[in-house]
Amino acid sequence: MSPTCPEARPQTPATPTDLPAPNAFEYPCQVRYSEVGHRGLMTLPAIINAFQDCSIFQSEMLGLGAAWLKHEARAWVLVHWQIVVDRYPSLCEPIAVGTFATSFRGVQGMRSFYLRDESGRLIVRGNSAWAFMDLERGRPARPSTDHVEPYGTAEPFELPVESRHIPVPEQLEPGTPLTVGPSLIDTNEHVNNCHYVQMALEQLPLERIPGAVRERGVREVRVDYRRAAVLGDVIVPCVAIEPERVVTSLADENGAPYAVVELR
Repeated sequence: MSPTCPEARPQTPATPTDLPAPNAFEYPCQVRYSEVGHRGLMTLPAIINAFQDCSIFQSEMLGLGAAWLKHEARAWVLVHWQIVVDRYPSLCEPIAVGTFATSFRGVQGMRSFYLRDESGRLIVRGNSAWAFMDLERGRPARPSTDHVEPYGTAEPFELPVESRHIPVPEQLEPGTPLTVGPSLIDTNEHVNNCHYVQMALEQLPLERIPGAVRERGVREVRVDYRRAAVLGDVIVPCVAIEPERVVTSLADENGAPYAVVELR
Protein backbone atom coordinates (compact mmCIF):
# COMPACT_ATOMS: atom_id res chain seq x y z
CA MET A 1 0.00 0.00 0.00
CA SER A 2 1.36 3.44 -0.90
CA PRO A 3 1.78 5.99 1.89
CA THR A 4 -0.62 8.89 1.91
CA CYS A 5 0.29 12.54 2.26
CA PRO A 6 -1.54 15.28 4.08
CA GLU A 7 -3.66 17.44 1.80
CA ALA A 8 -1.36 19.65 -0.23
CA ARG A 9 -1.68 23.30 0.66
CA PRO A 10 -0.17 26.29 -1.11
CA GLN A 11 2.69 28.10 0.54
CA THR A 12 2.92 31.84 0.74
CA PRO A 13 6.08 33.05 -1.00
CA ALA A 14 8.60 34.55 1.39
CA THR A 15 8.95 38.30 1.51
CA PRO A 16 12.47 39.80 1.42
CA THR A 17 12.37 40.49 5.15
CA ASP A 18 11.73 36.79 5.86
CA LEU A 19 14.79 35.58 3.96
CA PRO A 20 18.09 34.67 5.68
CA ALA A 21 19.97 37.11 3.42
CA PRO A 22 18.88 40.11 1.30
CA ASN A 23 20.15 38.43 -1.90
CA ALA A 24 18.64 35.01 -1.15
CA PHE A 25 16.61 33.14 -3.73
CA GLU A 26 14.26 30.39 -2.63
CA TYR A 27 11.38 28.28 -3.83
CA PRO A 28 8.65 26.45 -1.87
CA CYS A 29 7.94 22.74 -2.35
CA GLN A 30 6.84 19.60 -0.55
CA VAL A 31 9.10 16.63 0.13
CA ARG A 32 8.41 14.10 -2.64
CA TYR A 33 8.14 10.35 -2.22
CA SER A 34 11.09 9.98 -4.61
CA GLU A 35 13.20 12.05 -2.16
CA VAL A 36 12.70 9.98 1.00
CA GLY A 37 14.37 6.86 2.35
CA HIS A 38 13.02 3.92 4.32
CA ARG A 39 12.31 6.09 7.37
CA GLY A 40 10.12 8.45 5.35
CA LEU A 41 12.63 11.29 5.71
CA MET A 42 14.31 13.28 2.97
CA THR A 43 17.67 11.71 2.19
CA LEU A 44 20.99 13.53 2.21
CA PRO A 45 21.46 13.09 -1.58
CA ALA A 46 17.96 14.49 -2.11
CA ILE A 47 18.87 17.55 -0.04
CA ILE A 48 22.01 18.07 -2.11
CA ASN A 49 20.00 17.72 -5.32
CA ALA A 50 17.50 20.29 -4.04
CA PHE A 51 20.36 22.70 -3.30
CA GLN A 52 21.81 22.16 -6.76
CA ASP A 53 18.40 22.73 -8.38
CA CYS A 54 17.97 25.94 -6.39
CA SER A 55 21.26 27.40 -7.61
CA ILE A 56 20.32 26.50 -11.19
CA PHE A 57 16.89 28.11 -10.83
CA GLN A 58 18.43 31.32 -9.51
CA SER A 59 21.00 31.47 -12.30
CA GLU A 60 18.32 30.91 -14.94
CA MET A 61 16.16 33.64 -13.40
CA LEU A 62 19.09 36.08 -13.53
CA GLY A 63 19.88 35.22 -17.17
CA LEU A 64 23.12 33.49 -16.17
CA GLY A 65 21.96 29.93 -16.74
CA ALA A 66 23.39 26.82 -18.35
CA ALA A 67 22.79 27.83 -21.97
CA TRP A 68 24.41 31.25 -21.48
CA LEU A 69 27.46 29.73 -19.77
CA LYS A 70 27.75 27.01 -22.41
CA HIS A 71 27.75 29.66 -25.14
CA GLU A 72 30.68 31.31 -23.35
CA ALA A 73 32.41 27.94 -22.76
CA ARG A 74 32.31 28.58 -19.02
CA ALA A 75 30.96 26.66 -16.01
CA TRP A 76 30.83 26.83 -12.24
CA VAL A 77 32.28 23.60 -10.81
CA LEU A 78 31.74 22.60 -7.18
CA VAL A 79 34.94 22.09 -5.18
CA HIS A 80 33.72 21.85 -1.56
CA TRP A 81 30.60 21.20 0.50
CA GLN A 82 29.95 21.59 4.21
CA ILE A 83 26.37 20.80 5.18
CA VAL A 84 24.90 20.65 8.70
CA VAL A 85 21.54 18.93 9.21
CA ASP A 86 19.53 19.89 12.30
CA ARG A 87 16.51 17.90 11.15
CA TYR A 88 15.55 15.89 8.07
CA PRO A 89 12.12 16.90 6.71
CA SER A 90 9.52 14.18 6.27
CA LEU A 91 7.41 12.96 3.37
CA CYS A 92 5.06 15.67 2.03
CA GLU A 93 6.30 18.24 4.53
CA PRO A 94 6.18 21.80 3.12
CA ILE A 95 9.68 23.28 2.97
CA ALA A 96 11.52 26.13 1.26
CA VAL A 97 14.85 25.57 -0.49
CA GLY A 98 17.14 28.58 -0.71
CA THR A 99 20.57 29.85 -1.68
CA PHE A 100 22.59 33.06 -1.73
CA ALA A 101 26.08 34.02 -2.87
CA THR A 102 28.50 35.10 -0.15
CA SER A 103 31.70 36.13 -1.94
CA PHE A 104 33.63 36.08 -5.21
CA ARG A 105 37.42 36.11 -5.06
CA GLY A 106 39.73 35.35 -7.93
CA VAL A 107 38.43 32.25 -9.71
CA GLN A 108 36.22 31.13 -6.81
CA GLY A 109 32.66 31.83 -5.77
CA MET A 110 31.11 30.97 -2.40
CA ARG A 111 27.44 30.12 -1.81
CA SER A 112 25.29 29.27 1.18
CA PHE A 113 22.26 26.96 0.95
CA TYR A 114 19.41 26.12 3.30
CA LEU A 115 16.13 24.33 3.93
CA ARG A 116 13.43 26.05 6.01
CA ASP A 117 10.41 24.38 7.51
CA GLU A 118 6.86 25.73 7.40
CA SER A 119 7.48 27.91 10.47
CA GLY A 120 10.49 29.51 8.79
CA ARG A 121 13.07 27.74 10.97
CA LEU A 122 16.31 26.74 9.28
CA ILE A 123 16.62 22.95 9.46
CA VAL A 124 19.56 22.41 7.07
CA ARG A 125 22.40 24.84 6.35
CA GLY A 126 25.31 24.53 3.99
CA ASN A 127 28.28 26.47 2.67
CA SER A 128 30.02 25.68 -0.59
CA ALA A 129 32.93 26.74 -2.79
CA TRP A 130 32.88 26.77 -6.58
CA ALA A 131 35.56 27.28 -9.24
CA PHE A 132 34.81 29.19 -12.43
CA MET A 133 36.15 27.13 -15.34
CA ASP A 134 37.19 27.92 -18.90
CA LEU A 135 35.91 24.77 -20.62
CA GLU A 136 37.91 25.29 -23.80
CA ARG A 137 41.20 25.48 -21.94
CA GLY A 138 40.19 23.12 -19.16
CA ARG A 139 41.41 25.39 -16.37
CA PRO A 140 40.07 27.95 -13.88
CA ALA A 141 39.36 31.47 -15.14
CA ARG A 142 38.47 34.72 -13.42
CA PRO A 143 34.76 35.53 -13.89
CA SER A 144 33.81 38.94 -15.23
CA THR A 145 31.57 41.42 -13.45
CA ASP A 146 28.70 40.24 -15.66
CA HIS A 147 29.13 36.71 -14.30
CA VAL A 148 28.92 37.62 -10.61
CA GLU A 149 27.43 41.07 -9.93
CA PRO A 150 23.75 40.04 -10.38
CA TYR A 151 24.04 37.57 -7.49
CA GLY A 152 25.04 40.10 -4.85
CA THR A 153 26.77 38.91 -1.67
CA ALA A 154 25.90 38.42 1.99
CA GLU A 155 27.49 36.87 5.07
CA PRO A 156 27.69 33.05 4.98
CA PHE A 157 26.17 30.79 7.60
CA GLU A 158 28.26 30.25 10.72
CA LEU A 159 29.07 26.54 10.65
CA PRO A 160 31.59 24.51 12.67
CA VAL A 161 35.08 25.62 11.63
CA GLU A 162 36.63 22.91 9.47
CA SER A 163 39.51 22.75 7.02
CA ARG A 164 38.51 22.81 3.37
CA HIS A 165 40.99 19.95 2.81
CA ILE A 166 39.91 16.56 4.19
CA PRO A 167 42.99 14.40 4.90
CA VAL A 168 42.67 10.79 3.76
CA PRO A 169 43.37 8.36 6.65
CA GLU A 170 46.24 5.94 6.17
CA GLN A 171 44.19 2.85 7.06
CA LEU A 172 41.44 2.35 4.49
CA GLU A 173 39.29 -0.64 3.62
CA PRO A 174 38.78 -1.06 -0.14
CA GLY A 175 35.25 -1.43 -1.47
CA THR A 176 33.89 -2.69 -4.77
CA PRO A 177 35.07 -0.67 -7.79
CA LEU A 178 32.43 0.81 -10.07
CA THR A 179 32.59 2.04 -13.64
CA VAL A 180 31.05 5.45 -14.38
CA GLY A 181 27.99 4.97 -16.60
CA PRO A 182 25.81 7.51 -18.44
CA SER A 183 23.30 7.83 -15.56
CA LEU A 184 25.97 9.49 -13.37
CA ILE A 185 26.95 12.18 -15.91
CA ASP A 186 25.63 15.76 -15.84
CA THR A 187 25.57 18.55 -18.44
CA ASN A 188 29.26 19.30 -17.83
CA GLU A 189 30.07 15.70 -18.90
CA HIS A 190 31.30 14.93 -15.36
CA VAL A 191 29.96 12.75 -12.56
CA ASN A 192 27.41 14.94 -10.81
CA ASN A 193 28.51 16.07 -7.34
CA CYS A 194 25.57 14.40 -5.58
CA HIS A 195 26.58 10.94 -6.79
CA TYR A 196 29.83 11.03 -4.82
CA VAL A 197 27.87 11.42 -1.59
CA GLN A 198 25.53 8.60 -2.62
CA MET A 199 28.56 6.36 -3.31
CA ALA A 200 29.97 7.14 0.14
CA LEU A 201 26.66 6.34 1.85
CA GLU A 202 26.42 3.03 0.02
CA GLN A 203 29.74 1.92 1.52
CA LEU A 204 28.11 1.79 4.97
CA PRO A 205 26.31 -1.46 5.80
CA LEU A 206 23.98 -0.88 8.77
CA GLU A 207 26.09 -3.01 11.12
CA ARG A 208 29.21 -0.95 10.35
CA ILE A 209 27.75 2.52 10.87
CA PRO A 210 29.28 4.19 13.96
CA GLY A 211 26.85 4.34 16.88
CA ALA A 212 26.66 8.14 16.96
CA VAL A 213 25.83 8.30 13.26
CA ARG A 214 23.38 5.39 13.42
CA GLU A 215 21.39 6.88 16.31
CA ARG A 216 20.91 10.38 14.94
CA GLY A 217 21.66 9.99 11.23
CA VAL A 218 24.33 11.92 9.36
CA ARG A 219 24.36 15.42 10.83
CA GLU A 220 27.32 16.88 8.99
CA VAL A 221 28.84 16.12 5.62
CA ARG A 222 31.94 17.59 4.07
CA VAL A 223 33.06 16.84 0.54
CA ASP A 224 36.44 17.74 -0.91
CA TYR A 225 36.15 17.49 -4.70
CA ARG A 226 39.64 16.98 -6.12
CA ARG A 227 39.00 16.32 -9.85
CA ALA A 228 36.17 15.27 -12.10
CA ALA A 229 35.42 11.66 -12.98
CA VAL A 230 34.02 11.15 -16.47
CA LEU A 231 32.24 8.46 -18.45
CA GLY A 232 34.12 5.16 -18.37
CA ASP A 233 36.35 6.01 -15.39
CA VAL A 234 36.68 3.37 -12.68
CA ILE A 235 36.04 4.66 -9.14
CA VAL A 236 37.44 2.66 -6.22
CA PRO A 237 35.80 3.50 -2.86
CA CYS A 238 38.04 3.10 0.20
CA VAL A 239 36.62 3.65 3.67
CA ALA A 240 37.91 4.50 7.15
CA ILE A 241 35.27 3.97 9.88
CA GLU A 242 36.02 5.82 13.10
CA PRO A 243 33.91 6.22 16.28
CA GLU A 244 32.56 9.66 15.36
CA ARG A 245 32.94 9.83 11.59
CA VAL A 246 33.37 7.93 8.34
CA VAL A 247 35.81 9.04 5.64
CA THR A 248 35.47 7.66 2.13
CA SER A 249 38.04 8.23 -0.59
CA LEU A 250 36.53 7.80 -4.05
CA ALA A 251 39.67 7.30 -6.08
CA ASP A 252 40.99 6.01 -9.39
CA GLU A 253 42.71 2.65 -9.72
CA ASN A 254 46.01 4.23 -8.67
CA GLY A 255 44.56 5.65 -5.44
CA ALA A 256 44.34 9.30 -6.55
CA PRO A 257 41.02 10.67 -5.18
CA TYR A 258 38.29 12.16 -7.31
CA ALA A 259 36.53 13.18 -4.09
CA VAL A 260 36.85 12.65 -0.34
CA VAL A 261 33.63 12.49 1.69
CA GLU A 262 33.42 12.86 5.47
CA LEU A 263 30.20 11.89 7.25
CA ARG A 264 29.56 12.65 10.92
